Amino acid sequence: MKFGLFGGAGSTPDDVVTEASLGYHEYGDYIVLADKLGYASAWMAEHHFTGFAQLSATLNYIAYLAGRTSTIRLGSAVVVVPWHNPVLLAEQIATVDRLSRGRYDCGIGKGYRYNEFHGFNLDPAAASGIYEEAVEVIKRSFTETDRWSYKSDRWQFNDIIVEPPVVQKPYPPMWLGAASLDSIRRAAQQGYKLLLDQTATFEAIAERVTIYREELERLGKPFDPYAVGVTRGLMVANTPEARARQHERRGQLFTGIQVLTRDPRLQARTFGPAGGGDPVVMSEAGAIIGNSQEMVDRIGRLHDAGVRLVLLCDVSPGHQEMADHLRQVAEEVMPHFADDRAGGSARKAAAE
Repeated sequence: MKFGLFGGAGSTPDDVVTEASLGYHEYGDYIVLADKLGYASAWMAEHHFTGFAQLSATLNYIAYLAGRTSTIRLGSAVVVVPWHNPVLLAEQIATVDRLSRGRYDCGIGKGYRYNEFHGFNLDPAAASGIYEEAVEVIKRSFTETDRWSYKSDRWQFNDIIVEPPVVQKPYPPMWLGAASLDSIRRAAQQGYKLLLDQTATFEAIAERVTIYREELERLGKPFDPYAVGVTRGLMVANTPEARARQHERRGQLFTGIQVLTRDPRLQARTFGPAGGGDPVVMSEAGAIIGNSQEMVDRIGRLHDAGVRLVLLCDVSPGHQEMADHLRQVAEEVMPHFADDRAGGSARKAAAE
């Protein structure tokens, strides 16, 4: 199996680190440590107008990380395509691909948060059409070698050539963030790699991986298990008290996200214990939580479901705590999954 990270830096106007994230430079140190510890990838979210400092200029930040790391792949999870001019976005992607020397993974999506659609004055019903057209323009930007023009009801580009050229051909690997079974099937049909969210249960993840694999097989395409990235909350808890603290932290974060997604009457700064869903139930049903052996067992469930790329999201406060978690997983969990040819034998031996 391969292990990556999911998240992003954060900073308030007075540069105070928030409860849910490290500052821009501290998070960079965290990714540098992950690079040294052998993590395969680091994926950055893109969100706007949250009021609690989630990363907004994702590609800019990945360019910064590209200059600080050497091996780890760097991904966007996801760039929300409808917020961007497609040609400008293609130029930024190509620049990041070149700065990283071909270590960039291009995760894309349509957007789902009400507050972002409202902030950009965009009708959510228009998102699919904008997304589909923009992606075609972006792909064309990467593959055209001569000047070209384009005109539609949305955009017009005259006699352009997108620079710099991408390093990875025909363009960086494209990943689609998807949750519904129909969108997962479309990802397979359109040749995308797949990013799955961190809130679904282990059972739901197994179903979604199966749907993606079966759709590829129906189309006569090979299934690559490393082309499915599954994000999971990382909740290292070596004691019952630590487990309770982890539940409280993650619950606060998801309460805030639910507000931004579901209730247009509330402002982004609303960030309290109210909201739908039980975060304890959610985390116990799907997060990588517990001590090292429990984390091995939980990741083993994903392995048995066909998952080979796990993206871990830690919302612990403070660089030292997150760094300690990073080391514990690298030293005590990842070795159990170092060789898939061994199947579950290493995990079973450890449990015994």
